[in-house]
Amino acid sequence: MIELRDRGYIEVNGLHDCPEIGQVLDENFKRWRCTDYKAGMFESSEMFCDKKYTTPPGFYIRHGTTNNLGKLTIQLATLMSQQGWLLTLCNGGNISDYQGYSIKREQQIKFSKARPNEKADHPLLMIELRTVPQDHGGRYQGYVEVNGPDTNGIYQKLSDYMAQTMLGKASGPQAFCDYLFTIGCFRLRDHRTDLQSTRWDGKLIGESNFGRYVMRLCDFMVDHIGEWDLIVCNGNSIDSVFRVGKDDTRSVTGREQQLVFRYRPGGRAVFMADAPQTVALGRPPLQAPQYWNQSTKSGTVGHYIVPATDQEKEWLQRILDGTFKKKTTRDRDVALAERFVVVSALRSEHPELWERFAKHRGEVHQKIKARGKDDFQEPKTRTACPELAARCTHPKFGNPTNEAYFMHGSNPTSAQSILGTSFKVELAGASAGTMFGPGIYLAEASSKADEYARDETGGAFDGLFAVLFCRAVVGRSFVTEKPGDFHEKCTAGPFDSVMGDREKAVGTYREFIFFHEGAVYPEYVAFYRREYADGVTPPPSAAPAAKMGAPPQIAMAAPAAVAPVQMQVTVPEGSGPGSMLQLTTPDGRTVQVKVPEGTNAGETMLVQV
Repeated sequence: MIELRDRGYIEVNGLHDCPEIGQVLDENFKRWRCTDYKAGMFESSEMFCDKKYTTPPGFYIRHGTTNNLGKLTIQLATLMSQQGWLLTLCNGGNISDYQGYSIKREQQIKFSKARPNEKADHPLLMIELRTVPQDHGGRYQGYVEVNGPDTNGIYQKLSDYMAQTMLGKASGPQAFCDYLFTIGCFRLRDHRTDLQSTRWDGKLIGESNFGRYVMRLCDFMVDHIGEWDLIVCNGNSIDSVFRVGKDDTRSVTGREQQLVFRYRPGGRAVFMADAPQTVALGRPPLQAPQYWNQSTKSGTVGHYIVPATDQEKEWLQRILDGTFKKKTTRDRDVALAERFVVVSALRSEHPELWERFAKHRGEVHQKIKARGKDDFQEPKTRTACPELAARCTHPKFGNPTNEAYFMHGSNPTSAQSILGTSFKVELAGASAGTMFGPGIYLAEASSKADEYARDETGGAFDGLFAVLFCRAVVGRSFVTEKPGDFHEKCTAGPFDSVMGDREKAVGTYREFIFFHEGAVYPEYVAFYRREYADGVTPPPSAAPAAKMGAPPQIAMAAPAAVAPVQMQVTVPEGSGPGSMLQLTTPDGRTVQVKVPEGTNAGETMLVQV
C-alpha cells in the first residue's frame, strides 16, 4: 500500500513481504526529489508505517478542492505495473480544520503481485468527476479530469461522448491532470431549503445525479467501446467554506467520484442489444465539405458527430440573434423570450446523407439551367451570418441552386436522432401540422423555430432547448400567402420549394417547405436556453407536476453568468510575473488576468474571474 498525504508525505506499507519493490519505489521517490522522513525533536521514534518520505515543495497541487492526487496515482500505478504489480484498489478522503478552511487530502493505493499468467502492464485510465462550489449561494461548476495515456485514441472518444451526452467542453492538459473537461450536466440538491438547515448543515448535501452519469460512463467504456474493464469506483464529498458578511460562514458540499479502468487489448464479447449502426459509404462522398474530418471525407466512417468549434458556435449565435423577431403566432404556447443563448453545439458529418443532398443539389442545378434564369427568394439567414452562408457558395460557380441555412426547432433527444436519419417526408406534420402541404418545414427566423422547440426534464439537457441548423437547396420557390397543399408544385411542377409568406399576409414569418428528403441536410444542433428580461422563466407547457415538499434543484452556474468563478491557470512558456494572459472562462467569457509576482512559467495559479 502507498499512501499519498498532501500535507507533504508519502507512506509505504507491506515491504516485509516484498523488499525488492521497496528499492524500486525508493529510487523513484528520490527522482521525485523526495527525502527520507526525519522525526521532529519532540516526535516519538515509533514508526507507524514501513517507510515514510517527505515530499518537496510544490509536489502536491492544492488549490481549493483541486488536486493532483489522481495524476500521481496513475504515475505510481504505471511504475508498479512495469514491475509486475496490479492496481487492485484505491480510495481518497479528506479532512478539514474545525472551520473547514484548510482541506487536507489523502489517497490510499493498494497493489497485488500479478500471478504468473497475468499481464500487469496494460494501460490504466483514471476518470474523476467532481463539482467545485463557486459561492455560498450554492453555485458550482462541474469538471471531469482524466489521467493516463491516450490508449487507442480514448481521449477523442471521451471528448465526443462528453460533448454529446454530458454538455462537456474540452479544456486540454492541465498541471494537475492529463486532460480536463468542463461539464454542464451535473445536478445537486439541498437536503432541506429552510435557512436554519442550510446555515448549520450547509448547502447541496442532498441528492445528486452522479450515480446516473457514473453508470452511463461505465457503460460507454466497458460495453460501448468494449476495450476497458472497471477496476475501481469510489466516491467522496468535500465541503468548501465561504464567508458571509463579517462574522458568518456557509459550507457548500462538492461531489467527487473516482473511476479507474484497465485496458483490455482486443476487447471481448459483451451481451448488449445491437444498436443501429450506420454503414460506412466505403468511398469519398460527392463534394464533401473541406472542413470535415478525413475519416468522413474518405467515407471510411458511417457517421461522425463532433463538437462545434468556438467559431461555429459564434456563427450559430449570430443567426439566432440576427433573425430574431418580437412576434408570436398561434403555434407558441409560452411567452417569447428576449434572447436565445447557445450553450453547446454539435456538427454532424454523415457521408451517406450528404451524398443524397449533393446529388439532389446537382439535379436542381440542371433544372435551373434548363429553365433559364430564375427569381430566387433570399433567406434572411444569409445576412445574419455571411461567414456561414459562404459555405453554401462555390469559389468558382457561386451559389446557382440558392442553397442556404435554415432552422428547425425540436427537443435535444429528437434533434440528435435527426442528425443520423435526416427528415422523413412521410412523417411531415407529426408535431406541428402541414399548413402548406406534407413536407419538411424550416424557418429563417429563430423566434419562429423556437415555437416548436421543447426542453427536457432531467438528464444532461435539463432546461435546454434544441434547434437544428440545416443546409437546404431552395432553388426556385413557389410563393404563397395562403394555406394549402402545394407539394405538387415541386414534385411535378417547375418549383423546387414552397415559401409560405405569412409575413406579408399577416405580419408574422416566412417558412420554407421542402418535399424532397435530399433537399435538406441537418448539419448542426445547438442546445440553447431562453433568456427573459425579468429573469423569470415561464413554466413549460408540459412540465410535470412538482412533488410536494421536494427541495428545489440548484441551478448550474449559468454559462453566460457574470458572477465570479475560480479557475486553475497554468502560466505558458514565455510568460511570467506581470504578464497579461487572455483566458476563456468555463461560462464562455473572455477575460484578462495578470500573472502575480512569484509565479513563473509552467506553474499553476488560482484566479478569480
